[in-house]
Amino acid sequence: MKRSVWKLPYIFPKCFTRKYLNKSVLKFKMRNLVIPLSFFEKRVLIYNGIWFLSRDVSHNMIGYKLGEFSFSKRSDTQLHLKFKSKKKK
Repeated sequence: MKRSVWKLPYIFPKCFTRKYLNKSVLKFKMRNLVIPLSFFEKRVLIYNGIWFLSRDVSHNMIGYKLGEFSFSKRSDTQLHLKFKSKKKK
């Protein structure tokens, strides 16, 4: 469900401090954060519930949410390989 038009996109205010923007690697646990233009060409660590995934922000990612680029569930192929290896033992 989209955020209402009259509301602005959710951007964490701490992201715009000089101290934070000068870092080469930005670390977030918030997946609902909209990627601003100031993150362009920076490395972002996004928490998916288990570990932090590393992503480089490109021009196409600006305006989207961080959670869209960190998958929190396994695909069916990974589960299939896991169960297949157990049966062989």
